[in-house]
Amino acid sequence: MPDTALNLFGEAAPSAATSQFAEIVFDRPLDHAYSYGVPDHLRDQVAVGKRLLAPFGRGDRQTVGFCVGLSGVQPSRQVKNIVQVLDEEALLTDNLLRLTRWLADYYLCAWGQVLNAIVPAGVKDRAGTRSVLYVELIPETLWPNPVPSMTAKQKKVLGILQGSAKPIEINELRQRAQCAAGPIRGLIDKGFAHRKVGRVENPLVAEHTPDPMPMDEFSNPADLVLTADQTEVWAVLEKAVREGGFKPFLLHGITGSGKTELYLRAIGEVVRQGKEALVLVPEISLTPQTIQAFKGRCGDVAVLHSHLQNAERGSHWRKIAAGRVQVIVGARSAIFAPTRNLGLIVIDEEHEATFKQEATPRYHARDVAVMRARLENIPILLGSATPALESWHNVQRGQYTLLTLPRRVHDRPLPHVHLIDLRHDRHPDKRLHGLSPSLERAMTQALEAGGQVMLLLNRRGFATYIHCPSCGHVEQCRFCDLALTFHKESYVAMCHYCGYEAAPAEQCPECGQAQVRYQGMGTEKLQAEIESKFPERVVRRMDSDTMRRPGSHRRVLDAFRSGEIHILLGTQMIAKGLDFPNVTMVGVVNADVGLHRADFRAGERTFQLLAQVAGRTGRGPRGGKVFVQTFSPEHPSIALAAAHDYLGFAAAELATRHQHKYPPYQRLARLVIRSKDQEAAGQYADRLAAAFGPAMESAQRANAEAGELRILGPAEAPVFRLKGYFRFHFQLQSPSSAFLHQVLRAVVPTVRLPREVDLTIDIDPQDML
Repeated sequence: MPDTALNLFGEAAPSAATSQFAEIVFDRPLDHAYSYGVPDHLRDQVAVGKRLLAPFGRGDRQTVGFCVGLSGVQPSRQVKNIVQVLDEEALLTDNLLRLTRWLADYYLCAWGQVLNAIVPAGVKDRAGTRSVLYVELIPETLWPNPVPSMTAKQKKVLGILQGSAKPIEINELRQRAQCAAGPIRGLIDKGFAHRKVGRVENPLVAEHTPDPMPMDEFSNPADLVLTADQTEVWAVLEKAVREGGFKPFLLHGITGSGKTELYLRAIGEVVRQGKEALVLVPEISLTPQTIQAFKGRCGDVAVLHSHLQNAERGSHWRKIAAGRVQVIVGARSAIFAPTRNLGLIVIDEEHEATFKQEATPRYHARDVAVMRARLENIPILLGSATPALESWHNVQRGQYTLLTLPRRVHDRPLPHVHLIDLRHDRHPDKRLHGLSPSLERAMTQALEAGGQVMLLLNRRGFATYIHCPSCGHVEQCRFCDLALTFHKESYVAMCHYCGYEAAPAEQCPECGQAQVRYQGMGTEKLQAEIESKFPERVVRRMDSDTMRRPGSHRRVLDAFRSGEIHILLGTQMIAKGLDFPNVTMVGVVNADVGLHRADFRAGERTFQLLAQVAGRTGRGPRGGKVFVQTFSPEHPSIALAAAHDYLGFAAAELATRHQHKYPPYQRLARLVIRSKDQEAAGQYADRLAAAFGPAMESAQRANAEAGELRILGPAEAPVFRLKGYFRFHFQLQSPSSAFLHQVLRAVVPTVRLPREVDLTIDIDPQDML
């Protein structure tokens, strides 16, 4: 909260004849709150966590802001008064306000922008509710004197109101008093009661979204016997959950080791204590079995996902705030659920990059979850077969407690991984096919033995670029420095970053030759090849092109589980959270996708994806095999993933990170400057980067222990033009997070940002393109 009141533009404002003042933050890139007077008629309505309407700026434009503090101390300057209180109940708890204040400070964004982002539109718009007229009894001390006479009907209404501890909806009151509206209106006119407008849930709003999986597919085994590894881990978790207190755990369990069962037991213990549990998953639609397990075992569950309508989202929020939900499951934004008595946070697949938001506020849900657990003094459990190196480093530093599940349930072995070297394993025609001879033979053997096959190719579309062999021209997006991807089914050339679409060229626009070729392999082309080679088999594809409609994931996965589909291929969405015992073969069509990107995390992400997709097989008694096609079989990320050696990979990669001063050993901030005017963006990037040197020297003179700061850039971003904007970037690295933030706060406001230039500050960035 600000120590002194701030008045916009420092000008004199209308005098506030009030003794109460509200501190308000707005959805603007401003780093402070503004003081406003609270008129006497609004004093009983104002509360911290509610939205207020207030005049803002020179034109006194009525603007919505969040109340973050109340005070009886007169500000040093005259202030304006608020106009209206928009919410009946506070939208944010004290703990959420503390969490969002930390988030704004750490990720260097405005508190008002954070609050506006975390409260769903359906809550702010009160979607899914309707207005209801209530009648409320006036206290007897305020009744008219002398007391007016009343009819028998009015006396009956008065008796019902006196026997109720809260206002009664007018239609209900009429029914209970067995009267028309006249006696009630008469009682109000005589001063015994008054009307009050409230809001209630609209019964037409759907209470439940379709289940991702049929309930009868999942049992509720009260007598399930844990493995020896699970028993050892559960002893530690059970004690922590029962005792409470902030305790961060990293559960490193290989695929198929039974992590979900431990989540369920910990959540069950929290629910028995009368508390709530919050579970974060990378993407609801991609983890249907995990979600359904929670629904089958954990009481009242609210599932928050991207397919919810505003009314449904608002209804879930209000239920959670009222304490009517025991377990909340959702993607990254669910970390801001307004629980009242939180007892545990669980993050499944904590390594996933989708937990990082790429728009303001650019928070990482895993790190925000750890801070929320700290603030609420509760345990938090991070789970993964391939933990993020930041989390693994926190174990090494003693910040997290490591729990391990090194073996699969039923002692089933991890699948053997075969590396297929595409430099040598080719078809006789020497052309590059999606399926090498070895992979094709393995698929045939698995299918003939009655098994099912899953194939991963993390590139959608038919051809990844359109190429002229005569002059070398490659069709590019009009707005991005990226090649267009050809989609054959919709017959369009598309940019996967900005969505630009164009008709596929029939001749080269540069040299005019009619020899345009569609090069590269996407999931659409792979499906066509598989269907031509396995015509008797049922093949389905899962990518963002085929899974657009709500329920499409569930329908395909249901059919795959029942055996109706023999071969399931797709992008990385098939690599997560799926358990199909009859899958006896998994193939990775191109392990090199993403391996050589201009990103220091490229190797880590490749290892994680390969390890996760390999874990989709061998979960049943028939076992399984994995075949990985690559041009780089000797690369550590691929070789160690094939050996299921996370510890070896982590040790090698962390050594490289330490040598090059990359996270987790140093903190990283990435600054991206973009503009449609290339020269303006470049000049601002140069001025801003130059300002850091003097600021760093000044800070070090003032404090010899201030720390070091390394500046790389500015330079053109790897994708220089994106969505019509030219982009420059540079990054700051420091072993001290506090020093990094100190320098950023000191420098950025001193370099004026031109109107036509945008600046993005990304703390702990995940996307380096």
